[in-house]
Amino acid sequence: MKQGIYTINDGEYHRDPAPEPSLSSSLARTIITQSPLHAWHKHPRLNYAHESEESSRFDLGSAAHAVLLENDFNKIVFVEADDWRTKEAKLQRDMARAKGLLPILSKYETPLREMVHTAKCKIERSELAGLFENGKPEQTLIWQEGEAWCRARLDWLRADNKVILDYKTTDSADPETCIRKIASMGYDMQASFYKRGLVACGGSEDAVFVFLFQEITAPYACCLVGLSEMFIEIANEKVEQAINIWQMCIKNNVWPGYSDGVQLAEPPNWQLQQYLNMMEERALGE
Repeated sequence: MKQGIYTINDGEYHRDPAPEPSLSSSLARTIITQSPLHAWHKHPRLNYAHESEESSRFDLGSAAHAVLLENDFNKIVFVEADDWRTKEAKLQRDMARAKGLLPILSKYETPLREMVHTAKCKIERSELAGLFENGKPEQTLIWQEGEAWCRARLDWLRADNKVILDYKTTDSADPETCIRKIASMGYDMQASFYKRGLVACGGSEDAVFVFLFQEITAPYACCLVGLSEMFIEIANEKVEQAINIWQMCIKNNVWPGYSDGVQLAEPPNWQLQQYLNMMEERALGE
């Protein structure tokens, strides 16, 4: 595939359809938070022994993601069973997955429908009203950064290319909790990476990236979170660093892990403050 915006299936995207092994936002986060070696290990075209991680547990979040964004229950296979322990249930689950479908237990059909309804209502009450009637789901971006190829898969792209929506299910959609998760999980890099790719593919430089967080338990509460200019600026620097490292690793075919030297450990700030407080109390006691 050349540089551009495509509609392809999930499997084709994760196999990496770029002309050369490409960098994704998750791999960029891996480079920054772990090492290039970890990114190499996760790449299907670099590590030929790579195996995708597939959870055997029921994933209501994945089902809600498919139905909310694509408005299609045909991807869902409801299995009449209390759990996945029986041989018959496992067989139906594996057969569904082999066909590229999402198997879920039938008892979760009502929660799934409630989740999707709640999320749509949240969007309609916000500044993004009408979003799901004006755009496309699961859009793949392929672009080049210098000598490196990159790819991204957008949950939803508005028709004017000015709004990117990313849907995430979570235990708590409390806004403050979600903001902390954005920072700790590197979701800020995802926003920066996606916007960068959209611009490279001819999209607007003013595009807005919005997260839709939704709880996976009743009442399936949601929150919408955008990132400030400062948040994006910091993320841009991390993405730039990850792309530069990726280019160097691809060029030289060298994928360093953690440092081989002995690292000198300093006490973390909380422990240092605890020690200073203890010393102060001891001095006052004397």
